[in-house]
Amino acid sequence: MSVYQTSYHLPEFDYSGYSKLLITRDGPVYTCSFNDPQNLNAMSYEQMSEFNDFLTKVRWDTDCRVIVLTGEGRSFCAGFNLKDLALEPPEDCGRIQRDFYVMQRMCSDQVANMRRCEQPIIGALKGYTVGGGLSLACACDLRILGDSFKMNAGYLTIGYTGTDMGGAFYLPKIVGYARAAEILMTGRRFKAEQLVDWGFATKAVADDDVLPAALELAAEIAHGTSPFGLRLTKEVLQASLDGTSFDSVVKLENRNQVLAANTQDGIGGVVSMRDREPIVFTNK
Repeated sequence: MSVYQTSYHLPEFDYSGYSKLLITRDGPVYTCSFNDPQNLNAMSYEQMSEFNDFLTKVRWDTDCRVIVLTGEGRSFCAGFNLKDLALEPPEDCGRIQRDFYVMQRMCSDQVANMRRCEQPIIGALKGYTVGGGLSLACACDLRILGDSFKMNAGYLTIGYTGTDMGGAFYLPKIVGYARAAEILMTGRRFKAEQLVDWGFATKAVADDDVLPAALELAAEIAHGTSPFGLRLTKEVLQASLDGTSFDSVVKLENRNQVLAANTQDGIGGVVSMRDREPIVFTNK
């Protein structure tokens, strides 16, 4: 552990012990991949717990600048794992209490932690993206889709609601109310080409190219921006989604711009631009 971690009693940034997640690093770009392909990366309690643990730790990890979120195999995330959905509640907890205190909180904590995570999250998404997988896709800051990508509000077709895990918060803001209503109220599968036309994603590419395209975008962001300024940019963008007033957003922008401008990176960046020298960010 670094002095940074030991001095402030922060967790050790060890991401090697997961079973349902694969974490790989390429400099400041971390790739988080759901790793249960035989179940189409459907959300098991184990997978959700590990994802929440990763998100809780990585937001403190200053070596990580951008996160790419994807899934192993042919699917991003096919909703809730039906095997775990069929589990009986423990003896000291009723079904409603289990669903309220454990299942729904564990599910929704994922998108809450994605929003709280200060690094931009780029979704490299292909294949089935159903139910909770739809919500995880919506919670990404940027999305690149593979040609096989297909998304639907699957819960609605089995007697549940079409809204879950923040989907009703994000989706209308991404594609507009009427299109979000069509997605969430029909249960129909929507494919990559249509969703790109609707502004849900940056672009659609061949499945084999979706992760390389996301990594290329992540590297562009990570190597071309200051670490502190990038995190503050996500903070303002996320705040704007809350329906915050124009004045409140401008005040937050002003505050963050003054903070960034007075860091060593901000001061040195202006000098380097003036002198036409390469800019080297040190996160100070």
